[in-house]
Amino acid sequence: MKDIEDEFLALVEQIATGLESLGDHQNRIATKFFALWSLRAQFEQNPTSDQFISGVAGESLTTDQQERLEKTGVAYIRADQAMPGRFLAGLQIQTRIDYLCVQFQGMRWGIVKANEGEFICPDTFGQLAAIPLTPTVCLYLGHQDSTIPKLEVATANRVAQQLSRKYCIARDFAACPL
Repeated sequence: MKDIEDEFLALVEQIATGLESLGDHQNRIATKFFALWSLRAQFEQNPTSDQFISGVAGESLTTDQQERLEKTGVAYIRADQAMPGRFLAGLQIQTRIDYLCVQFQGMRWGIVKANEGEFICPDTFGQLAAIPLTPTVCLYLGHQDSTIPKLEVATANRVAQQLSRKYCIARDFAACPL
């Protein structure tokens, strides 16, 4: 999943330095990141519990050993014969990312810039396919590359507030029209 984040960060940097429209490869990068962001929010809201694995002897590992294994992508079963739920959640997230990439295939992300005002960034947009990039730039699935007026920024900000689960952030809430 770190690869998805790194590719997306490189794309954000391209947009911040003048990229005006996304090509096919860049659209796939945005889709993967959106799927990852959305799915993480879903699993954070409904975590996968640790699962008992019968018939398999687990290992007594120190915290350091567990962290080293996780860093290299290795799952393990603890001495109590339980697999941590986060491993199972990670597998489910990866499977669903692949599914969403197929579902969004051929769809295009538009680069939307605020003409005036700034965007609010929620913890999740839920099912709405939007990705805030900077205070004045967002990606919207199915939207034209465009610059939108303050009134549309305000509409986007109200939607962001309504769809957030726990919080919203902004560089300066006073600059975010509602």
